[in-house]
Amino acid sequence: MAGFRFSDGAGIPNRFDFTGTDTISVTHGLGYVPNVWIVIDGQQIEADITHNNNLTFTVILVSNQTGVIYYR
Repeated sequence: MAGFRFSDGAGIPNRFDFTGTDTISVTHGLGYVPNVWIVIDGQQIEADITHNNNLTFTVILVSNQTGVIYYR
């Protein structure tokens, strides 16, 4: 898949699917700032990620997209 391995010992990451949007707010409730990566059409992409606090983050894309946000 796109730039990460589930077998790195950290376990399977959390997943947040999104459809047809350019701004995604995720409430993860982890209590810390997680690593975040975005996959669209099987490719890991760069995006603006703002960690609002230890419980939420916001992803801003260049245009409306459909894909998956992984975090852990």
